[in-house]
Amino acid sequence: MQSEKKIMPPEDLRKLQLIELEMLLEVDRICRENAIEYFLSAGTALGAVRHRGFIPWDDDLDIRMKRGEFEKFSQVCKTQLDTERFFLQTADTDPGYRWGYAKVRRKGTEYLRSGQEAIKCVSGVSIDIFIIDNVPDHMVVRFLHHVIRRGCIKTLWSVVGVTEDPSPLKRFLYRGLRHVDKKIPLNIMEWLGKRANRRQTEYVYCISFYRRDAFLVRRRFWEAAARAEWFKEKIEIEFEGFPFFICKEYKAYLEGKYGDYWKYPPESQRTLHPPVSYSLDVEIDLRGRNVQEYMEHEYIYLTKEECEE
Repeated sequence: MQSEKKIMPPEDLRKLQLIELEMLLEVDRICRENAIEYFLSAGTALGAVRHRGFIPWDDDLDIRMKRGEFEKFSQVCKTQLDTERFFLQTADTDPGYRWGYAKVRRKGTEYLRSGQEAIKCVSGVSIDIFIIDNVPDHMVVRFLHHVIRRGCIKTLWSVVGVTEDPSPLKRFLYRGLRHVDKKIPLNIMEWLGKRANRRQTEYVYCISFYRRDAFLVRRRFWEAAARAEWFKEKIEIEFEGFPFFICKEYKAYLEGKYGDYWKYPPESQRTLHPPVSYSLDVEIDLRGRNVQEYMEHEYIYLTKEECEE
């Protein structure tokens, strides 16, 4: 049974965005000080290009790191992350966390999405760090790679699927899968990623995240991925008045993911992921800038012509 969702007023959405911006600034600081590569991703990359900040109706923030870069990042965070404000959440740092990608959480906040109640992990406002790996070039190997990783993801999701999946048969199967130790599917996916990373391939994707609209290049359902060449180099881009990194080929990346990314969706589709409950009662530090001015700002809606001027 799904829980009742809360409507988030505009001022709360903006504060949520600024808490996420605060976390991104901390990630950026650590990466710059330790020569670790990351890229703004998905709607965050789109927002940087089209709005010079958050998409006005967006409530999450995504970045990507290659596996080797994330491994360096997670090690550095043990000594350099501001642990009074932030928590790097992985399956290793939080026994209740069940995903193969990572999050940075803001301590002192609460943010719980519908359907996530069954996952007894540390909660709170977060940003996602998606770990990307190479995809095998051989079609048969790629198919097997996809089937195995999807089975692992479904096993990890089983604690949610046992109540949230609409199919009675799948709920029955999830009742059994939820007893599988999370280390088994997580270790399998890590092995798949590291094995594929032994050689340079044409495509990359986040092996631990599956959604039909999450990836870019599609020839068959198991071949959905992003071109590796898009993530060979990075450049700086403005996001909410600060410089962050995006892939140099961001135009190709955004076209691959969104098509005509300058076409704004109708207002009926400008929706959030409404939470079941949330609390945003923390002081935000944006490197000493005036937070109230950020709260009161007006969102930017650029056109393609304005961006290219």
